[in-house]
Amino acid sequence: MADILGTSVSGLQAFQRALATTSHNISNVNTEGYSRQRAEFETRPPTEMGNGFIGNGVETGTIQRLFDQNLENALRQAGSDFEDKDTLANYAGRIDNLLADKEAGLSPALQGFFDSLQDVANDPASSSAREVALAQAENLVSRFDLLDRRFRDLDSEVNSQLGAEVEEINQYAESIASLNREIREAEGRTGQPANDLLDQRDLQIRKLSEKVGTQIVAQDDGAVNVFVGSGQPLVTGNSANELAVQRNEYDPGRSEIAFAGSSGNQTITGTLSGGSIGGLLEFRDEILKPARNDLGQLATGLTDAFNAQHRQGIQPDGSQGEDFFSVGEPRVLPSSRNSEGLTGTPDVAIVEDAAGELTGDDYRLTYEGPDGEGDSAGNWTVANLSTGNEPESLETVDGTLRFDGLEVDVGDLAVAENGDSFEIQPTRDAALGMRVELRNANEIAAASPVTAGEVAEGGQAENRGTGVIEDVSVTSEENVPFGEEVRFAFVEGDPNDDDNNGHFLVEQWDGDDFSALESGAGGDLTIDFDPTEQSGGVSVVGGDLDVEGDNPLAGLEFTLAGVPEADDRFFIAENTDATGDNRNAQQLAAVADEGLLNGGNDSPQDFFSAMVGQIGTDTQRAQSARDAQESLLRQAEADRESVSGVNLEEEAANLLRFQQGFQAAARVTAVADEVFQSLLGAIQR
Repeated sequence: MADILGTSVSGLQAFQRALATTSHNISNVNTEGYSRQRAEFETRPPTEMGNGFIGNGVETGTIQRLFDQNLENALRQAGSDFEDKDTLANYAGRIDNLLADKEAGLSPALQGFFDSLQDVANDPASSSAREVALAQAENLVSRFDLLDRRFRDLDSEVNSQLGAEVEEINQYAESIASLNREIREAEGRTGQPANDLLDQRDLQIRKLSEKVGTQIVAQDDGAVNVFVGSGQPLVTGNSANELAVQRNEYDPGRSEIAFAGSSGNQTITGTLSGGSIGGLLEFRDEILKPARNDLGQLATGLTDAFNAQHRQGIQPDGSQGEDFFSVGEPRVLPSSRNSEGLTGTPDVAIVEDAAGELTGDDYRLTYEGPDGEGDSAGNWTVANLSTGNEPESLETVDGTLRFDGLEVDVGDLAVAENGDSFEIQPTRDAALGMRVELRNANEIAAASPVTAGEVAEGGQAENRGTGVIEDVSVTSEENVPFGEEVRFAFVEGDPNDDDNNGHFLVEQWDGDDFSALESGAGGDLTIDFDPTEQSGGVSVVGGDLDVEGDNPLAGLEFTLAGVPEADDRFFIAENTDATGDNRNAQQLAAVADEGLLNGGNDSPQDFFSAMVGQIGTDTQRAQSARDAQESLLRQAEADRESVSGVNLEEEAANLLRFQQGFQAAARVTAVADEVFQSLLGAIQR
């Protein structure tokens, strides 16, 4: 009788546990990270009888967590990858929207500035046109400043976000280590899996992986170890290490992530990937930093070319044009690990007229000390931080390093020690420091410093031939303002010299009269010209003429053409009426279409359009990757839910099934009681 009762009671207890487990599943249907559980029934050991074994009912072997580690790993990785791409896409989209904005973008300001210069060229005497041009220049500078300020704000935001992410990572690490301890204790005490604690730990690991890519290694005692970067142990058993945010070795405004180990902080920024941390770092290094450098490169190239052309012109009062714009100087940042005796920094400058050689990259300047094998001194090396290689154009001239449009003077760094280094950012602050240097509109040098034509003594030209001097252009500021008048007198060929078919004798006013310039080879300076063969024109580069002493034609180019007759004369002289002259204004407006950047291949608009196009492409690529990764994440979530998710319909069916089992076991108990009562009644009689 006791056997029947014991068997029925075991059923009641087993079904009670099954009902409790089902109720637990239903209660946690909306609990994040919860894995449904199932009571596992096992037959109790039977009792041996003479004629066989009599069963003793059922017992609950364990409460099993319905869980697949492979699906959990896939979900964790998908979540990490999605957060990486989502963060990158969101931040990249903000830069893309900023640069492409028709109101806030740079293209309208560039177009407005050069259009205003064309208006000055159309009417150089108009004070209102000049005022508009100066105002448009200020607007252009403001637009550069606006974009650079937004870039700097984004950089600060990334730094702040990195700090916030690191704080959360440390909190998750502490939580995982604490759960490791609780799981060890619970499973060691009961010998059964701590299902709910395991769910909590998996959820914490998943959330940690959404912040940064992780590697998980399970231990035999139920704990897990968590590694980040290149194997730094964030969680080891019951212990959690920390990540920290610290300043960059070179740039105090740039945050780096370090592993806070027992031997000090170890910078691991370059080894981190995945999660929102990976997206932030990729955005900062691959999109934001190049965009800011490119903006500075554009400001530098435009300023360099525009200033050079402006200095080749003259103002209405005849004085030489001055620098129109200025930009911020290259940044030179010493390493915080440099030797104590090294207090200075190298002088870094952009080579004049070489802004088109700038790459938009940053560089590392490092001192390699003597090797102890006979070298009398060490040397400085340069590496492009984007490629990791030495610049192909690197050369040393009189102790000065020259490469990619830069000059680096290390002459004052004689006390450098092996390993001392500097980071050079040639264009990072260029847009930040861009200014309009002109004080008023009359300082716009719209006129050419020279005028040219036929010599007309008393206002009447005496030339008899069809010769002309044309296409006179100023190519440098070397002779601006122009000095004394220069004349070209045509001399017919020497009948006694078959090779001499004519030439121009070059003369200059000496204060009293015109006298021939002396050639560096001796004799009078002449320009060969054969009217029978060269009437179509001979281009003359003034700087190439072999002149004894100062060359008055240096920085000028012009063409002699036609069929002059003997004693026909032409001149190049100082422009004494610059008010209505527009020739330099036309050249200034033409800067818009000149190849100023990328080795002379891109105009300012072309360069900015390419910059916007590249960022647009990067943004589209990031958004496409984000969308694809989101699809993979949703599939991974569905796969996990198919195994571990709570299905209310299934749980309702289980409730009914276990309730019926419980009721049947209770009925067996009642039957056992009735049999027992009948037995007692028979004995009493």
